Amino acid sequence: MLERGNDPTRGEHRPWRFLSWAVAGTAVFVAIGIATQGVRGTIASEVGSIEIASPLLYTYAAIVWLWTRPGETWRCSWELPAIMFLMAGREFDLDKKLTSVGILKSNLYLTDVAPVTERILGLVALAAVATVAFRIIKLHARPFINGLLALKLWAWAVAFGAGFAVVSKSIDGIGRKLAPFGITVDGQTEAMMVIAEELLEFGVPVMFLVAVIASLTRNRPIDPLK
Repeated sequence: MLERGNDPTRGEHRPWRFLSWAVAGTAVFVAIGIATQGVRGTIASEVGSIEIASPLLYTYAAIVWLWTRPGETWRCSWELPAIMFLMAGREFDLDKKLTSVGILKSNLYLTDVAPVTERILGLVALAAVATVAFRIIKLHARPFINGLLALKLWAWAVAFGAGFAVVSKSIDGIGRKLAPFGITVDGQTEAMMVIAEELLEFGVPVMFLVAVIASLTRNRPIDPLK
């Protein structure tokens, strides 16, 4: 008997039901947020439903990947769910909460403001991120480009997700970024940018989930190394 996670046919017959479940769950989550926080609070608040739903969707997308792939694929492509788990952690601000100084802050490593144990934890975390990034570039860059050229839905979903991430980071704190150039952004525009940023950030895990589902074939998951 195949162990859970090793069944190569798991989830392939009706793969888009995973997206339906995500949409239904998110709709309920957002509806509760609107009822308790209002529309603006749901979208723009740091503790709003959209803000919380983003890391939950990253986690869900990673779990769907693991659920629908056999154990052999886990071993050779573990970096794919790993990057989604890492992004979920980033959305939960774990990079700032695990140490007294943010893991991505140079002060953690170049000064004595944090204990040695935190510096070691930070270095281990950075090494893990670097390993995941290296494996993704080395093993999946060519299949990704080939997928774009072949108009594969999974590849374009990843591309749109990456684009959403870049744009959302570009408009984050737009008023502060434009101030050195003498450009003043009025309060209403900045508020709209905050909402746009949150929606774009939410779109990233949605696109990743679409890519995870779209990369399944009728008979077996696509081997990302081919």
